[in-house]
Amino acid sequence: MARFTPPDLVDLSTAWTRERDLATRPGARHDDGPGAGCPGSHGRLLDDGLDVLLQPVLGPNAAPGYYPFAALDARVAAGLLDRLDEEELATERQNLGPTLGAVLRAVVRHPDRVRAQGYVVGPLRCDERITVTAVLLRSDRSLRIDRRHEQGCECTDVMATLVALGVDDMHAPPDEITPWWGPGRADTRSPATGDDGGEPWYRAWWD
Repeated sequence: MARFTPPDLVDLSTAWTRERDLATRPGARHDDGPGAGCPGSHGRLLDDGLDVLLQPVLGPNAAPGYYPFAALDARVAAGLLDRLDEEELATERQNLGPTLGAVLRAVVRHPDRVRAQGYVVGPLRCDERITVTAVLLRSDRSLRIDRRHEQGCECTDVMATLVALGVDDMHAPPDEITPWWGPGRADTRSPATGDDGGEPWYRAWWD
């Protein structure tokens, strides 16, 4: 689907090719200013074929080089695990959140219960990467979730379930846990009934 920029609607491969060309042209400005070197080469995700893998789950980019995803599923997670190196899987994390590898493995092992949210930084920037900012969890029962964690809040049940499913290497609890009604739920609906069994979803998010 042609939906990526800049400057017109194009496929992700074309968008990333343009970003790499812009980032590597003479005099291009990088994160540390004009002429500053980058820790790696621009376009590694493109060279590894991740444009084809990621295009179905990425939304229109909100800023140059930035592509969010709302509900990364088991098919894409398995492809990323196959292509990304172990060091990146073990070290890439959103601040105090879980590692990329832990989340992707949980999505693959529990395809009907776990999804990932986050973003991809494309070849335009020096810090090209895939980052998970939130985990979507399908619960087997409705939980009482209170943003202020007042008495009776069952946020700890969400955390315990995440850990049991393999999202177990975060450095701190999520900054926010809320019910989730967005993309991802439809993927688990029964072909026979068209619903997801009435089981609620929750979103654990790290700033």
